[in-house]
Amino acid sequence: MLFNYIYITHDIEKLQGYLDFLFTDVWLFAEGDFNAEKLKKNKELYDIYLELDKVDFDPENAKKNEKGKSAYFFNSSIEKIYKAFADINDDAFKLELIDYYSNNNNIEEICKNPKLPVLTYDDLKSKQATLHKELKTFYGNLYGSESPFNLADFGSLKTKLLPTHYKEFFSFNKKGKCPFCGIRDLKGIHHTKKEAYDHYIPKGNYPFNSINFKNLAPMCNDCNSSYKGTKSIIGTTTNRNKAFYPYSNSHPAITDFKITIDLNSNDILNLKPKDLDLKIESVGFDEEIEAWKRVFGIDERYKALLCNESEGITWFTSIIDGYNTAKALGSTLTKEQYLESQIIDAKHIPLSSYGFIKSVFLEKCDLLNLF
Repeated sequence: MLFNYIYITHDIEKLQGYLDFLFTDVWLFAEGDFNAEKLKKNKELYDIYLELDKVDFDPENAKKNEKGKSAYFFNSSIEKIYKAFADINDDAFKLELIDYYSNNNNIEEICKNPKLPVLTYDDLKSKQATLHKELKTFYGNLYGSESPFNLADFGSLKTKLLPTHYKEFFSFNKKGKCPFCGIRDLKGIHHTKKEAYDHYIPKGNYPFNSINFKNLAPMCNDCNSSYKGTKSIIGTTTNRNKAFYPYSNSHPAITDFKITIDLNSNDILNLKPKDLDLKIESVGFDEEIEAWKRVFGIDERYKALLCNESEGITWFTSIIDGYNTAKALGSTLTKEQYLESQIIDAKHIPLSSYGFIKSVFLEKCDLLNLF
């Protein structure tokens, strides 16, 4: 990614707090049958559980009672997972789960350290099939249209918590561009619509972090749906790699990226992706850059941008047209000086009008005496 986001604290984090409590204070110490008294150390969650328990639910008419369905799902999941933990006789495995839970929620460390021990659903299935089933069902439904957290009892994730988080998030993150590509604009505080939040570490592969907002980041639709999809930024579960962390405090600045463009054709007006060689470097971040390029199709997208009649080709022709217009208006700049001024402008605000790659492209065209 070209730049990092600023992480914000928000009430939405209380949802992960409920799950932390369930894991560390309830499920890990599961013995015998579950009862509501197990939740008393977290009064908010205890009260919510009791309220949800009052909601009528008929499985045969689930579609007619969405609240009942969500209430039943949340409470019954707590109980089923409790039983699955209670049935585990391997105390050593439970101790391992403590570390796995912490590691799976340490998104920054997962991105920085491919050797960090993490738990996958496949690992869990081979060791505790029942626990795997219950956790995957529960965590797989905590985010989205059917999440029980959408209930007013939890603060209404979809209709209240997410919209307020989004607005506050973009009051701090004001660049207006998707950091994962630098190409697409992001809807911000002046829009009535919003971008989707992406699960950076796939929630379908790794348990425990599906509502952790350090693992959720707004992303343009092209990055989220067209390119990333279900791809894993950290590689396969058996062969992991380093990756940029969206909220890192040590992410390279845009100016720290060295983009190199080689042209295999001088026919700029008919430029094709095969005519371009593209290289992106930043000292100490080779592995992260390769993961970023692989998952978000960066080579393809940047080459397509340069071959676009309204972008790369226009950048080239506008130098010639712009210089001729400036001369006609009395400018005393030489063509070289005019070109230099355009390159400086592009570098000055790198995220405006694709300046980060436009400047490199114009410099290459100049180096090849194409103007």
